[in-house]
Amino acid sequence: MVNGGSEAKKRKLFEEQAMPHADRVYAAARHLARNPDDASDLLQETMLRGFRFFDQFTPGTNCRAWLMTILYNTFRNGYRRAGYVHVSSSSEEYERALEAHSLASPRSGDNPECITLEKVMDEQVEAALNGLADDFREVLTLVDIGELSYEEAALALKVPIGTVRSRLSRARAVLRRSLLKFARAQGYTTR
Repeated sequence: MVNGGSEAKKRKLFEEQAMPHADRVYAAARHLARNPDDASDLLQETMLRGFRFFDQFTPGTNCRAWLMTILYNTFRNGYRRAGYVHVSSSSEEYERALEAHSLASPRSGDNPECITLEKVMDEQVEAALNGLADDFREVLTLVDIGELSYEEAALALKVPIGTVRSRLSRARAVLRRSLLKFARAQGYTTR
């Protein structure tokens, strides 16, 4: 556990160990909340709780997993009940969209064809993610977007590791089928 000490020391440790994970936590929040404004609020609440309870974090363990657990619990206990969350189709699809954005070259932003393709793909990925059942979307978010291990996701979700593996496999299969339909319709594949 992080030793109490001064508030300044706690803040410095939090900034060094937790803040570097804010982008990944936001990506997971974006997927869970399915709305950029709600995701920002969820990220802010997660980081605030993380700071408030940072003395309970065990140094040397996975800080990102710790933050993802706080994120998921905050989401489950507040945002879902408040009705902020809509059913999403698949987290894998959302992850692909994030990957496409991060891998896109700066020049692609100048190409109208690339811009149009990215927009269509983003919408299809988001639609596929939104089609997933909550249990599938949540495990996919934690493992594929949040990059938690199966064990860490099982702890966050409070389910056995086998359940995490099963849900993740099913979520990926549903997402794959959904995106394959889109790819066929667009002529991207004949498979």
